[in-house]
Amino acid sequence: MRSCLTGETGGIVVGWLVKLVAVFSVVGVLAFDGLSVGVAELSVTDTAAAASRAAGTVLTGGGTAQQAYDAAYRSALTADGVNQVPVEAFQVVPASVTLTVRRTTSTLVLHHVPGSERWLLAQSTSTHAVG
Repeated sequence: MRSCLTGETGGIVVGWLVKLVAVFSVVGVLAFDGLSVGVAELSVTDTAAAASRAAGTVLTGGGTAQQAYDAAYRSALTADGVNQVPVEAFQVVPASVTLTVRRTTSTLVLHHVPGSERWLLAQSTSTHAVG
């Protein structure tokens, strides 16, 4: 008769635990990357709206287009230091200001995947009425 006190029984349990930890680790990393992309998209939308409001406020107060751009840029950087407000995506027309805020999302694994650049670039365009 064989005794249950040998190391075989414990080896099976440890094997399953290692597999479970590995699976949960992979799922956790994928979930983190997915959430990072989603949060960046939502955040950049709010940031673009705040930046266009800041630019609109400057223009309403009689400021120049350059002063409005500077206010929008400061607003975007205050929200997150990696935000960008490209000059070519900033437009002032008599009744409104339109701008785009861009940010590259920080991920653990996704940025290593070829072709994932389109998922990592979060951008939003916002228009605010002047006056």
